[in-house]
Amino acid sequence: MEIIKIKTPSRFHTAYIGYNIMPNIGSLLKLKVKGKKVFIISNNKVFKYYGKTLIDSLKKQNFRCSYYCIPKGEKSKNIEIINKIYNAVATARLDRWSTIISLGGGVVGDMAGFVAATYMRGINLVHVPTTLIAQSDSSIGGKTGFDLKYGKNLVGAFYQPILILIDVNTLKSLPEIEFKNGLAEVIKYGIIMDKHFFDFLKKNRNEILKKNKKSLIYIVKKSVQNKAKIVAADERENKGIREILNYGHTLGHAIEAASGYKSYKHGQAITIGMILAAYIAYDLGFCDKSTLSEQIQIFNSFNLIKPLRNIKKTNILKRLLSDKKVINDKIRFVLTKKIGYANFIQSIKISAIKKALQRQFY
Repeated sequence: MEIIKIKTPSRFHTAYIGYNIMPNIGSLLKLKVKGKKVFIISNNKVFKYYGKTLIDSLKKQNFRCSYYCIPKGEKSKNIEIINKIYNAVATARLDRWSTIISLGGGVVGDMAGFVAATYMRGINLVHVPTTLIAQSDSSIGGKTGFDLKYGKNLVGAFYQPILILIDVNTLKSLPEIEFKNGLAEVIKYGIIMDKHFFDFLKKNRNEILKKNKKSLIYIVKKSVQNKAKIVAADERENKGIREILNYGHTLGHAIEAASGYKSYKHGQAITIGMILAAYIAYDLGFCDKSTLSEQIQIFNSFNLIKPLRNIKKTNILKRLLSDKKVINDKIRFVLTKKIGYANFIQSIKISAIKKALQRQFY
């Protein structure tokens, strides 16, 4: 089992990464908390697979468990579902010593985190991510929240968990499209900050796609370590360091929203976003052609590129203007200078984005 210490200004916590380690969560949690009430937030599909294992582990350590399952998918990230969770939590009579556990992917983690951050002004939070995108990215860093009709994650809070338990065995039951969805975030770390990791991903493509146990543990571990470094330096994204994690997300979120969160998975959308950002960097002379080509090639090799079809470019631009990264009508972008190094550009003209959107890269 890999153990990664994550130190942020607000909380020092630990991520455990291994294979078939979910049955250990009860004993690990017992070392961290005083209260015995635990509330699990999941969705029906994930809970069906892993709910019993998790609850059995907790009950062995005398924890008293309640749970609530939200509808699956991004559409659930809204204030109405949040309110239902609050009511369920209150009905379970959670107190300030209680613990909320998120069991699932990024949507479950974001919403459970927000409830934990705000219920009684903050109670214990534990993440048990079951998707690659959550294990490698969203469960790390303390971002929580939900969507408004105007855009994704417009309401939220920074709130660190006390524990993260990552069991890569859950990836075996993950649908192929969801597994590849997470690979986009994994590859992102290689592009923005870790050339060695980028090269590993290229060389070990087949083993990764076969879900080889050692390969899965390694790519999750490296992703967690890379993100933890950035979060430790800029927990609340107010120093300009953490913003490199948004590589591809500015346009990616706009694409997701413009498609009504139906046509494009998060990983597919940010893959397009990263490629478009690479084109913008190339057009502006910020990177050379090989840096652009390497990014297109690796995404192609993992079969992650889904063509932009049936979405009006004007709708993407409209959504883009409501993004949190827009300040005074100037659109901020993270751009790559070379593989393993990303930088932040304050202002990108709409014309440069329009030009990138016209590119044919598939």
